[in-house]
Amino acid sequence: MIRLEQVHKVFHKKGKDIHALKGIDLSIDKGDIYGIIGYSGSGKSTLIRTINLLERPTSGAVYLGGTNIVHFNEKQLIPYRRKMGMIFQQFNLLSSATVFENIAFPLQLGKIDKKYITDKVHHLLSLVDLTEKKDEYPASLSGGQKQRVAIARALASNPDILLCDEATSALDPQTTRSILALLNRINRELGITIVLITHEMEVVRSICHKAAVISDGKIVEHNTVEQLFAHPVTSTAKELLNPSLLIE
Repeated sequence: MIRLEQVHKVFHKKGKDIHALKGIDLSIDKGDIYGIIGYSGSGKSTLIRTINLLERPTSGAVYLGGTNIVHFNEKQLIPYRRKMGMIFQQFNLLSSATVFENIAFPLQLGKIDKKYITDKVHHLLSLVDLTEKKDEYPASLSGGQKQRVAIARALASNPDILLCDEATSALDPQTTRSILALLNRINRELGITIVLITHEMEVVRSICHKAAVISDGKIVEHNTVEQLFAHPVTSTAKELLNPSLLIE
């Protein structure tokens, strides 16, 4: 479903070239929950943003459903991006809009029937357990509730893929577990492919089917989660995968 081939990304800052991604090869199957693990500065945020071309690769190919979208212009990318929802560490909600309005926002950008929007938002509110919060504003919500709003908003356009950029990093452990349970349910019931980046090993162990380790802009190891935790090969993987988190 998602395939990256020899993806390089170079940023030019203050007269210097910064090589954020160095020849990334990665394949993610339909229906996977795929984790990308790495330390801060390893390139993982840049990597996930190349999938929907929020960051355009300097070179290489990004295939979605067999189509290389790297050279598509913004208009050509619209139907592909509609099929990719994205959630962030800091939620990115509209502070002046209610929970209902935040979820409805991406639907209101298109010429969509108002009744459909209302029915869809109510369905999503129920899915993320926020029906009673529909008229409240983000400032009155907890971190976990804000992330649930962000997830519902990302699902509004019926995506095939959900990209999660450190989606639980700002949450406490109990709230993290509830958000991961929600993502697992979304994957299981809706069949949505989930790609998440994180430095939290417990997140990977508890939800992902497969994972890749990124270091200095390179994928240094990838495997099923069970094999990755039980038999890490590279020094980076061994450092990241704390023995206390090993799967029994």
